[in-house]
Amino acid sequence: MRKNLQFNEKEFILGPENAYLLQMKGLQGMHIESNLILNVFIILLPIMFYRFVCKSKKTVLYFLLFLVPLIITMSFPVKVFNTFLDLRGIPLVAGSLYGGLYSALLLFASMLIYRLILGDIHVVHYTLALLPTLVLVCLAIPVFNRASLIKRMLLVFGLCSFLRITVLNIYYVLDGNPAYFLDSFVPSLPIVLMQCVMSVILVYILETVRRDVKIQEEMIEAEKLKVVSEIAASVAHEVRNPLTTVRGFVQLLGEPSLTDQKRKEFSLITLVELDRAGSIISDYLSLAKPQIQKLEPISLNEEFLETSHVLSSYANLQNVKMVTEFHSSGTIYGDKSKLRQAVINLCKNAVEAMPDGGTLTIKYFVDESDNKARIYISDTGVGMTKEQVKRLGSPYYSTKLKGTGLGTMVTFNIIREMNGHISIESKEGEGTTFIITLPLYTKKEEAAPGK
Repeated sequence: MRKNLQFNEKEFILGPENAYLLQMKGLQGMHIESNLILNVFIILLPIMFYRFVCKSKKTVLYFLLFLVPLIITMSFPVKVFNTFLDLRGIPLVAGSLYGGLYSALLLFASMLIYRLILGDIHVVHYTLALLPTLVLVCLAIPVFNRASLIKRMLLVFGLCSFLRITVLNIYYVLDGNPAYFLDSFVPSLPIVLMQCVMSVILVYILETVRRDVKIQEEMIEAEKLKVVSEIAASVAHEVRNPLTTVRGFVQLLGEPSLTDQKRKEFSLITLVELDRAGSIISDYLSLAKPQIQKLEPISLNEEFLETSHVLSSYANLQNVKMVTEFHSSGTIYGDKSKLRQAVINLCKNAVEAMPDGGTLTIKYFVDESDNKARIYISDTGVGMTKEQVKRLGSPYYSTKLKGTGLGTMVTFNIIREMNGHISIESKEGEGTTFIITLPLYTKKEEAAPGK
């Protein structure tokens, strides 16, 4: 009712015909605004897909990314100030600068062809009007590639301004209508300025996306380097253990009082440890394509007797007494070489925790009630705080000044792969005990799929 009253008031003041014209102008204004808003949304379309295109770095994708908004904005122009305006200049300039020379040539050619399809244009005059902008954009591409964010924004603003000022005015001058500049172009300068500002906003958003993509790529590369460095440090750490053992036995082999039996025994252990070093290197080389583990029943008595022989020379050199206690016979299931690697890692760390000498105790118990074997590796060394115990097994964390922490991490992973776990009891100044709990061997494990 109020709406009708307002219209009647206009009729009374302006007359019915003028009121109708006023109403039609309002509808036309709404139509202009809707088309302008549509154009604004269309030129922001590349933002949605720019991340993917930026990663691919292919010229044809840059061309297609900006071709779509170019065509759509040309299809829905806005009629203001006795002329048709659209925002085609923004995807044209931005797409040319980001896509490179070939993308620029394709975009300008596509715009020219589509403008001919739309009709009502003099092709020669339009081509000549576009030529200065095309040349300037092609010359600006290498400058744009080296420019900072601010310079890129200024460059796009300048090129969009040049495009809007030159193309239409040159075209109408060639077409015999020099009055166009004052009659239509000057009144439309606010729209031209808005278009140039929007081009700057688009570049700012694209640069933000581009920066995020670059940071993401750098983070991925850094992560790859970190993984490589971890692998390299871990290989060095793991290979050092058997080499240290070999060095100790080679020194013992030089003793003139050594019996032939002992010499043969030490030589055999040396060869076994060298083979273990080669096996460790092979395991790390096959990280990209993991190999099937050699799973088999492992007699704990036999395994720990061999391990104690391997560690004896290193313990003697460090003035550490080794004590072994095997209270019962037990068998577990897993990879024998990896279990030995894990136990030697822990024993070597225990020896190194006793710089002034001490006692290294290796023992295990079999608990038939819960079908578990518990291995205890104890030292009388410096011990650890609760915080150190919590962080043990993390990459690059070590209680030793020159340690990497990767040996302990590998040890934890090996025990975890064997369906076991490690708990740690430690007190500063009193020593540390590692308790490895592993399931006892059953026939079902051997027959399980994938074993």
